Amino acid sequence: MTGQEDLFGNVVQQPPPPKSQRVPVNDMDLVERVLAVAESDGYALVGPAERVFRIESKTDITPAPAHEAEAVHQLLDAKWLTKGGNHSYRYNGREGPGNSVLVPRATKEKARLWRNLSPLNGRKTLRAVANG
Repeated sequence: MTGQEDLFGNVVQQPPPPKSQRVPVNDMDLVERVLAVAESDGYALVGPAERVFRIESKTDITPAPAHEAEAVHQLLDAKWLTKGGNHSYRYNGREGPGNSVLVPRATKEKARLWRNLSPLNGRKTLRAVANG
């Protein structure tokens, strides 16, 4: 629509391409599991589409399930996770570059607080009892 005029005679510019719409993840158990995996084994973002992979060993990765990948992207968008450095990963006989996913200190502290919260019904869960 560049070069066309609107009703008031103003030149109409081409609108920016829409951002991909992700379905928000509201499952706190999933978010806690994703943060736990990110802290322990880790995630990697591979390719221009930034597909999410779980890190199995120093160089080997496997694809993360779709619901887990959505949660990782949501946490990256919210700055609860950050994109790390470029590393070489291996998957399915191929090797290539990817970015690690880092967990900032503030996120680690918030996740620790969530793990230690008691549920509203007053009963401690096994997870809360095991964590102290």
